[in-house]
Amino acid sequence: MDKKNKEEKCKFDFNLSKRWISGIPYEVAFWRSYYRYKKSRSDLMRWSQYGKECELDNFDIASFFCGLNRDNPVIVDVGCALSYVFSNIIGGKEYNVTYLDPLAPYYNKILDDYSLPYPRITFGMGETLSLHFPADSVSMFHIRNALDHSVCPMSVIWQAIMCLHTGGVLYLNHKPNEAEHEAYVGFHQYNVDCNYGRLIIWNREERIDVGEELSEYADVKASVTDDGRIIGIITKKKELPRDHEEVKASGAYAAGMLETLLTHFHSLPNVVSYQSRRGAFSIAHGFMRILPIGLVKKIKALISGKKVTM
Repeated sequence: MDKKNKEEKCKFDFNLSKRWISGIPYEVAFWRSYYRYKKSRSDLMRWSQYGKECELDNFDIASFFCGLNRDNPVIVDVGCALSYVFSNIIGGKEYNVTYLDPLAPYYNKILDDYSLPYPRITFGMGETLSLHFPADSVSMFHIRNALDHSVCPMSVIWQAIMCLHTGGVLYLNHKPNEAEHEAYVGFHQYNVDCNYGRLIIWNREERIDVGEELSEYADVKASVTDDGRIIGIITKKKELPRDHEEVKASGAYAAGMLETLLTHFHSLPNVVSYQSRRGAFSIAHGFMRILPIGLVKKIKALISGKKVTM
């Protein structure tokens, strides 16, 4: 890739960030609807691994941590939302896990509103991980159902590689092609897929072979679980030079997001649209939470234009 193309990749995309901001009401309403009702909250916590032995698809996490030889490894669940799907107990030992999400203020308010005893969420974006964690300091990043929600998935991956120490792992677990299934609504702007053992990130505008992109700095393994989930295991093998373009990009993303937020919410039409979407999604998610899951899937299929099997 020539220098000009690299510079183009590192430029902040205001249109993508505006689409991401427009998805906030959908995401917050989704989680508030889960936590509003005791039954759905109970169902979620049965699915959650918090406080249980950590188990990851297609990866022996206990053996990985046993071989680290680090007293206090740094572990980060990126884009965690309120699922608590990543456990704090690994190999029978309790670890300190940083639960990180850019919507932390919203999620912490939900926890406070319902007086729930779960760990509070730390604010942070995947695209700016190096502003939160020193280079070569993190042992493991866990991202589940969140990479495809980001403004720029490859920047999240590069930031993770920068912060991982050599031998550290970025673990990905995602539904296949979620943006396609969700009709590119809200945060769903990218798809994660596995093509003949290659980890692929794509949408209507681009298609990226992650292993090819990272070949100099990390090993990338992709697989599919029995129930169809896409697993990516990215192991850092080499430090990034400090003048690497992605190393310099984190500050630009932080500044770009701040500029986007300030300009977006200074516009009255944008504020009205945002609050209208917030109300509409709150009603819609609350209604769908009491419907049978099969009916919800059929409604989503209708919205996305896919054929519905009755």
